[in-house]
Amino acid sequence: LFGLIFQSHGSSFSPAPKHAAAQAFPRGGMRFNADVIAIGASYQSQGFGGVALTVRERATGTFILNDEAANLIFLGRTSPYFDSLAVNWAGDTVAYATSPQRYSTLFDGTVLSMLWFREYAASYGLKILDVGSVKVYAGASVKFIESFAYLDARVQQAAFVARSALSPIFGISYGKAQTPSLIPGNTLAPIGSGWGLDIGATVEIGRWSVSAAVVDMGKVTFDGNVFNAGDTILNGLSSAGFDSYNLFEEAQKITGDGAFFKWEGLQSADAELPTRIKLGISHFYGYRWQFGIDMVASLNTTSGSMGEPIISAGADYRVLPWLKVSAGLGGGGNMGMFVPISVLFSVFGGTWEMGFTSRDLITYLLDRRPVVSLATGVMRFRL
Repeated sequence: LFGLIFQSHGSSFSPAPKHAAAQAFPRGGMRFNADVIAIGASYQSQGFGGVALTVRERATGTFILNDEAANLIFLGRTSPYFDSLAVNWAGDTVAYATSPQRYSTLFDGTVLSMLWFREYAASYGLKILDVGSVKVYAGASVKFIESFAYLDARVQQAAFVARSALSPIFGISYGKAQTPSLIPGNTLAPIGSGWGLDIGATVEIGRWSVSAAVVDMGKVTFDGNVFNAGDTILNGLSSAGFDSYNLFEEAQKITGDGAFFKWEGLQSADAELPTRIKLGISHFYGYRWQFGIDMVASLNTTSGSMGEPIISAGADYRVLPWLKVSAGLGGGGNMGMFVPISVLFSVFGGTWEMGFTSRDLITYLLDRRPVVSLATGVMRFRL
């Protein structure tokens, strides 16, 4: 996965992979998500409830291209859209179309979005009802958001929107465009901040549990390195197209001189967080078995939204007092069918937990699968 996205082995596309990428992307696109809890601590009591503090890094991206956009991005000036060639004043070869069209026409259905932010969260939950076999729990998290990367370029129903704000550490060039929100230098400086809220509740009736939550409500205001691009005509292009899947490196071919978008600077811009709803029901069959079904779906279409809803069902099986395995079956999220698995070790009487999870077991059994995922945890302590 890292080799694919960051091209760590240093390879680049030859003409054949360029054409293969241009043909493959319109059939699915690419989504990625990385979520790292740097610090997490919680305290639980019967009477007071539970409190938690976390610091988490989150990065997500969605790249869905229609046929025309895939050809233009990967093939550049050799795309069939262009029917003529010329040489500009700098000696660069420029392809142009004698019947040019607007972005809103060319890129219909295309989404290029990316979001990276750090959240500082304070959470509280408690039992609000305990009558017989019925228990009700509720909780909430308040989050301060610090953002480092934002891109949202999309065409939906002939409406074109393109905004960008990236930390100076990425070194992205916007050609001759200037912005009043410029952050000089090349450090990892935040380009925006905001607030978020999660709320949720669980009802237990005997051995059954039903849960619902709405997460990532809120917005971020970007006030550093903010740019906007309007709907215009794509006439000429000097770029030869993407040479790899290294999105940050190749982004220069979209943002710089002679590229696709013509940017203008902004003082600030607001964006909603990618709000989602989560629903789940589970049955505690006994000490060894627990079964569940859950669903998660986006409630908006901002940068970082997940696309199709994901529905999955699974089971936990406690093999030994210190070993629990889980498996299931799911679909959605533009991933097709997938088989999630996980293994959890609990040692020293439950004090130390460690484990790993993958969203798709088939990834490791077949050479070509659309889903690559791995989650690990090695230092969770219960004191």
